[in-house]
Amino acid sequence: MKHALTHGYQKAWWVCLGIAGGNALYIILAYMGHHLLVQFPLVMVVIELGGACFLLYLGVLLLLAGNVRVDASLHVKQRLASKLLLQGFFSALLNPKNMLFYFSLLFTIISPEQLLHVKIFYAFWMIGVLLIWDMFVACIFGNKRALTLLPYLFVMQKMVGALLILFALHQFWAWYAK
Repeated sequence: MKHALTHGYQKAWWVCLGIAGGNALYIILAYMGHHLLVQFPLVMVVIELGGACFLLYLGVLLLLAGNVRVDASLHVKQRLASKLLLQGFFSALLNPKNMLFYFSLLFTIISPEQLLHVKIFYAFWMIGVLLIWDMFVACIFGNKRALTLLPYLFVMQKMVGALLILFALHQFWAWYAK
């Protein structure tokens, strides 16, 4: 969103591609770790519950977060696409929440016995959905009319927070019901 507001949506798309590349790397690592860790059931339970706690934490943070404020000066900087791509890639890789998110998500929705082609489909699906979402957000916030949308961002943030909390509570319930 920040890059879309400062550089416009077309430049921000390079950041989105970089973020998708970093996310793809974390998804691959999560699949590899998932395959190895299923041999240790207690570790799997700790990771599943830790992932649910993390999603609950993110949801609460979103519910408690304040309103977003953005400087009204749009499209003031120009950067090379390659720098924006690398910036997006490293922002995804250096964000520890990404690794925790993918590990917790994969451990809660994909069984270890799942066939490889299904896991590959899920990986491409996650990368694709995140890329499309990021590019959509860049389009929305990458134009001068975007500042009129900021009040809705606050409401959307609260809705996503509530959904993350519900998902985490569902994961706790699924573990408890086992």
